[in-house]
Amino acid sequence: MPVIAVFRETDDITTFRMVRPEGFTFAPGQFTSVRINIDGSPVVRCYSVSSAPEAAGYFEISVKRQGLMSGTLHASVRPGSMISVMPPAGGFAYPSNDDRPLVLLAGGVGVTPLMSMLRHAVAADPTRPVTLLYSVNSHRDIAFRDELQWIASRHPQAKIVVTTTRGPHATQYLSGRIDRRMITDQIDDLSNSIFMICGPGPMIDTMKETLAGLGVPDAQIRSEAFEAAIASTVDRPADQVETDGAPVASFQLRLVESGTTISASDQNTLLDACEAAGIDLPSACRAGVCGTCRARLIDGRVRCDSDFLDEADTADGYILPCVSWPESDCAMEA
Repeated sequence: MPVIAVFRETDDITTFRMVRPEGFTFAPGQFTSVRINIDGSPVVRCYSVSSAPEAAGYFEISVKRQGLMSGTLHASVRPGSMISVMPPAGGFAYPSNDDRPLVLLAGGVGVTPLMSMLRHAVAADPTRPVTLLYSVNSHRDIAFRDELQWIASRHPQAKIVVTTTRGPHATQYLSGRIDRRMITDQIDDLSNSIFMICGPGPMIDTMKETLAGLGVPDAQIRSEAFEAAIASTVDRPADQVETDGAPVASFQLRLVESGTTISASDQNTLLDACEAAGIDLPSACRAGVCGTCRARLIDGRVRCDSDFLDEADTADGYILPCVSWPESDCAMEA
């Protein structure tokens, strides 16, 4: 799709606005997979849609510069550039048909899917209380700053709270990380609120533990950490993954449908192994959250690090090759 505008949100976060294709429907909080060619090779990464579904005619992704793909987008994409995108996916989405208060807990660039939720909330759920608690390093790292101020001033049901973790601290913001005290100070109806959390993995773990300690039911706490998962492996080819001196175990991966057997290392995912061998498996998020690469393991053992698959999938032998590492010789339907 053609890029029609580029907005610099912070020194390292840029928003790219693209023409919205017909049928490009999404729930606030979902992501899209972006594909571009770098040095003649296709590279695919996932980015949250930061605009709201109500934005007619366009959609936006907001990207932090933290690797080859995002660096290329920042450096070279301008209005008129073309970007290939896949349909939106992901289970982290705005809780619709529910009038309970909504609390959005954002850490750093984790604000992007929550921004889509906030924009949707004030446009489509004007009587539903919504609070954004947004943690950044410093005031210079606040994305969407002007819009957040406008939302807070124009929508009485919306509350925006920004906290900075490093100095100098501006007087209009809180200071320190989001913690138990900040949550209890800012949220009136804890036990009845739905919490949506997006940010680095350690932040999510801390927030879940804190909310549980405050008596918030597990069913009312939802999170998304795929951005952090992607950042941990971005832009390292399969044959260049660092092992920190650990011994590398090699196994044989048999692809049943194609009749091919390839080598697979316990340091790389099954998807990496297939791509390194020139085998094109369907994939999108590369972080175990969309299910595009879902495949059945016929034989052998793998470690699959994802909560996407349900118990029935797991019982039937399904795995997600993008987040699965071999622990023995194995065979997979592919």
